[in-house]
Amino acid sequence: MKKYISAAIVVGLLLILYSFLNFSLDNLWDWVSTVSLILGLSLLGAGIYYRLKFKDRVRSKRALQLGAASGLNTLIFVGILALLAFITTRHHARADLTQKGLFSLADQTKKVLEKLDKDVKIYAFYKEGDETLPRDLLEQYAYRSKHIHFEFVDPNKKPQLAKQYHITQYGTVVVESNGRRETITELNEANLTNAILKATRDVEKMVCFTTGHGEKDIESEKPRGYKFIADGIRKDNYMVRTVNIIQDKGIPRECNVLIIAGPTTDFFPAELDSIKDYIERGGRVMVLVDPNWKPSIVEFLKQYNIQVDNDLIVDFSGVGQLFGMGPAVPLVAKYENHPMFKEFNVMTFFPEACSVRPLENGQEGITTTVLFKSAPRSWGETDFTAGKVKYDEGKDLKGPLSMAVLATKNLDNQKKAHVLVVGDSDFGMNAYVRNSGNYDLFLNMVNWLAEEEDMVTIRPKEFDDRRVTLTERDSKVVLYVSVIGLPLVIIIAGLMVYYRRR
Repeated sequence: MKKYISAAIVVGLLLILYSFLNFSLDNLWDWVSTVSLILGLSLLGAGIYYRLKFKDRVRSKRALQLGAASGLNTLIFVGILALLAFITTRHHARADLTQKGLFSLADQTKKVLEKLDKDVKIYAFYKEGDETLPRDLLEQYAYRSKHIHFEFVDPNKKPQLAKQYHITQYGTVVVESNGRRETITELNEANLTNAILKATRDVEKMVCFTTGHGEKDIESEKPRGYKFIADGIRKDNYMVRTVNIIQDKGIPRECNVLIIAGPTTDFFPAELDSIKDYIERGGRVMVLVDPNWKPSIVEFLKQYNIQVDNDLIVDFSGVGQLFGMGPAVPLVAKYENHPMFKEFNVMTFFPEACSVRPLENGQEGITTTVLFKSAPRSWGETDFTAGKVKYDEGKDLKGPLSMAVLATKNLDNQKKAHVLVVGDSDFGMNAYVRNSGNYDLFLNMVNWLAEEEDMVTIRPKEFDDRRVTLTERDSKVVLYVSVIGLPLVIIIAGLMVYYRRR
């Protein structure tokens, strides 16, 4: 009988401990915790009662006090364990001790998560056993914001849920917030942060491309089309449409960014007036011009202190040949210090580009910023129609040459208007935009103009090579110390304690 009473007390204590641990793990007091607590208290109470009843009557007062103290200490110990379990689920700390912060989030991501005020649900569709690394990344996001909640789903075990989210491959991640949904097929910090930004954005912004002047066609899949870049802008959760300024009688007010991509004919004065009116309202315009440009748009840009030169940039540094390109395709590897290029250090190239520079003695109230330049061993060829090019001192423009300029105008209503001019439109064509960093550069420009500066490319961190090279002697030392030495020390210490007690 005494054996059963002791078992009832132990089981009762374990059930009480389980009820509090179950609550601390889920932060929810469910029926399982309630039943286990009631059952545990019942067994504990019954065990103590029968233990006292069947104990020898000749029990001393001292023994009673010790038993009561022991029971009380046990309850206090169980309570402390439950309290610690509860606290650690609500408050925990982690530290990244690597030199480059390989397992920490970038500053851009931390700022996004700190400002997050909407609940975000993340579904990660991974095959069971493949979620170790993705789980670590998602746990970092959840640690930084209480609004991040994630769940791993095995499409084989929950095919209906996978079908609901149109999952066709392992490793797909779906981000949801307030009915908006973003899908990621390659999980990394940049993609996940941008997906959270897009899913929590309040207003869908619009990017407009002008038509009617031979501009690049955003619906064309041909090499000279802009369909790939237009689809990329749509993936960033922007609305994309074309605007014919004459037919539409101006530029729509809901247009957040206006892009003029490589016009081959002149604009009418009324169209230029509409563009100016759009800018004076605080509009953001990106103009992509090519050599052999038409004068109307170039003359228009001068009022914003931007000069487009009638030249062809020739790059004889030899870098382009490494990529199978000729000297008429200048490469850019260095960018100015501007938020548009945060964490952006990838080379870009511009087939047949002209130079763009700030206009000397321009209008007051407009500031200009050079964004990037050609290589030092380049020049602007002014006579490029002859077929052969060579540098002519005093006639051609000596490099490095500015290739992109941003003009900012402060308006009376405390708004700012931006005009961004790049001396090439071909770098965004279907034939070239997927190579090197052209795609990221184009989208970074659009995101910055649309006042979505956080949506920039976050480059992955590089792992240092920290391998330890051991000689044969070093390997033997490690073997003798870890495999033989430490166990032998423990055995000797145990024998000494044993004989000392004897």
